[in-house]
Amino acid sequence: MARCCGGYLGGDRCFRGGFTLIEIAIVVVIIGLLMGGVLKGQEMIRNARSHNVADQGNAIKAAFMGFQDRFHALPGDYNKASFNIVGLGADVPKCTDETVVGLEILPGNGDGNGRVGNDPSGAVATSGIDYCRRERELGYVWKHLSAAGFLSGNFDGKDAGVREAGFNCAASTCITNAFNSGLLYFYNHQQFTNGSEVDADGKSNQLTTGRFIPVEIISELDRKVDDGDPSSGSFRVADFFLDATSGGAVGLAEDKKCVIASGAGTNTGGGSSMPLIDLWNLPGQNIDCGGVYLF
Repeated sequence: MARCCGGYLGGDRCFRGGFTLIEIAIVVVIIGLLMGGVLKGQEMIRNARSHNVADQGNAIKAAFMGFQDRFHALPGDYNKASFNIVGLGADVPKCTDETVVGLEILPGNGDGNGRVGNDPSGAVATSGIDYCRRERELGYVWKHLSAAGFLSGNFDGKDAGVREAGFNCAASTCITNAFNSGLLYFYNHQQFTNGSEVDADGKSNQLTTGRFIPVEIISELDRKVDDGDPSSGSFRVADFFLDATSGGAVGLAEDKKCVIASGAGTNTGGGSSMPLIDLWNLPGQNIDCGGVYLF
């Protein structure tokens, strides 16, 4: 075929090379479909991961209720575990290294005072209640649940893996979330409440989510299991992720923290005046957030 005007000569016409409007439109449509598929896939992954965290929380709550129904005690705190739970293992430590007046302390037994871990503001006692070391009972929790058949897994029941100060726990000691961070169950006041971040919140036995949960996942979790407000309800952001001196908010600018204030009100608790914390901070894109279940 002879060339003509930079194109090709066919009959009495000259055809130039290039894309037609129809071809360009088809390419644009294909690109749009691909982008839509990617975005939809990301949304599906986000929903699946939030479902995973929510399902794990529900399964653990059911395990706790089953344990309490059978033994009338809390896992980790149960003071007759060595007698009634087979498979605790000989290498599980005693809950205290002290001599307790009138009691023989056996490995794997808590002190039975209704608290998982002694009062964080109190000292270990050598008589009466609160004679167990706090981290020892926290280490027993998942061992009690798994050995009793309420959760699958093989946990060592040792306190060395408990990292309460870092809102975390080793996988050898504690069950982990989808982001490979260990969950803790303890007596504390880690739930955040507008007005106070300390004892006034009210101490209770509460379950953590573990760390390293992206803010978009944990905000979706809050909407699924509670009210979507990080400062109220049965699921809340943990104080650890707001404390600028010792917690997960160290070195973070305000706009990068897990939660922010909408400006809808003022928090005057504790003698200070600051905006109410009432929103998960999705624009901040923080990937290290966590919360606590109150039950």
